[in-house]
Amino acid sequence: MSVLALDTAQSESQMCAEFAELLGLPEPVDEAVLRAALSSDSYARSLLASRRTPQMLQMLLMSPPRQVRARAEHTTTELFQRGSRSLVNWARSGFSTTDPLAREQRSEACRQCPHRQAPGASLLQATRSELGICGLCGCPLSRKVSMLSESCPGEMPDTPGVNRWGQVITVSHPSN
Repeated sequence: MSVLALDTAQSESQMCAEFAELLGLPEPVDEAVLRAALSSDSYARSLLASRRTPQMLQMLLMSPPRQVRARAEHTTTELFQRGSRSLVNWARSGFSTTDPLAREQRSEACRQCPHRQAPGASLLQATRSELGICGLCGCPLSRKVSMLSESCPGEMPDTPGVNRWGQVITVSHPSN
């Protein structure tokens, strides 16, 4: 093991121990908890707020938000174009929104998606939602799941041709 790798491992385990101490825990927190707290302000705040409620704290420690991939960068121009198309399509649908059951099903699919990311720094990705941002398209998921005209850009791993929301994926070809 290299010296740098050893230092990184020691500092991460030290940070896990220090974070546990801050939370009033006798043992270091899991590395996944530390990483999730560092990437999600709301998760970190929830942990700190739950210090005096052991059952809630344990529940939060057992299920940290998943942060699988590094943030994909979407340019402001790309986000603006996607947002504009989305708004036009939504207007064409009569500003139709999903019913509560469909919205919750879409939200749950997004929560389980490995492409889901914490909210971006871009103003066009601004969201206060725990759902965060779609790493594939850069859209705020709380808005995306609510708009009937939207679809998920991610394909189901075991079902080619179907997106994570259970919709058949159609490919639109630009007109010549």
